[in-house]
Amino acid sequence: MGKRTGGFDIGGHALHIAVATKKGVKKVYTEPLPEGSVRDGRIVSYEAMGDFIKQTCKKRKIRFDDGAVVLPSGLCFCRRMSVPVMTHEQLMVNLPYEFRDFITSEKEAYFYDYAVLRVLRDADEEPAELDIMAAAALKTTIADYRSMFRRAGIKLHTAIPTEMSFANLLARCQEGHCHCIIDVGHTSVRLYMYNGNRFESSHIIDYGCEALDNAISEALHIDPFIAASYREANHDGCQTIPECESIYQSLAVEIQRAVHFFRYNNPDIELEHIHLIGGGALMEPLREALENTLSVPIYNASELLDVDGVETEFGLVAAGAALQ
Repeated sequence: MGKRTGGFDIGGHALHIAVATKKGVKKVYTEPLPEGSVRDGRIVSYEAMGDFIKQTCKKRKIRFDDGAVVLPSGLCFCRRMSVPVMTHEQLMVNLPYEFRDFITSEKEAYFYDYAVLRVLRDADEEPAELDIMAAAALKTTIADYRSMFRRAGIKLHTAIPTEMSFANLLARCQEGHCHCIIDVGHTSVRLYMYNGNRFESSHIIDYGCEALDNAISEALHIDPFIAASYREANHDGCQTIPECESIYQSLAVEIQRAVHFFRYNNPDIELEHIHLIGGGALMEPLREALENTLSVPIYNASELLDVDGVETEFGLVAAGAALQ
């Protein structure tokens, strides 16, 4: 059967678990999180989340050898950068200084890691620079996650940023395409730009499905938590009320600006594919607003992950972790 890795993505409202082998992703599971277990993208209680992960794996009969988790952006700094050619030891000495404008504690309080994307050569074809993806996370954060997974009975072997998770998926897609992945989350919408599987840039829009839930809540005079279930089921066509339509248009304009900015800064790269994923990916009014505003076709997420019986708009981040 070969070694099986479990990839974990703890979102704002759901836990996603993917199981993969060297041949690819075999299964993806989604389980709603208890209300209030994640706030502002951060786990409220690592002990309670560890128990929930353990219960979910037991209930769904999910089996794997070890685990990999995706760290949310608020807990992990990720940068693409070019540095002079140097050894691994030299890189590890220099990486803290590359993050000096981002980290808030002493540099010794962080773990640092990197992946070489490509080697840039000079006119004589000699290696001159390294194009790398680098990440930094607090040691206390890694300790919290290790403790949480240990409580769940899982050996955690890898923690990666979202940018690297998507890169793992794109490495298995057609080479040469420029992709924009739009993750429509609960509290924000995040855009990730890739040239092939090389991360180029990202952009954050600081509102998401929660804004729609609040609009439905106010329009129908119901609790926001109930409004979320109404939106997900499009109860009585609530996704198309004027208040929601206004939010779709605002999101489409913000995304259009981000795409134009990327094109302006990368005139030699042609953006060919846009993938809509996350909790808002299945809302047709949002997809229609984007298609009417953007000049780039929107593709189904099945191009990134094609697993039978899986709603690929969900669980992609976990799948990318499982492939690490």
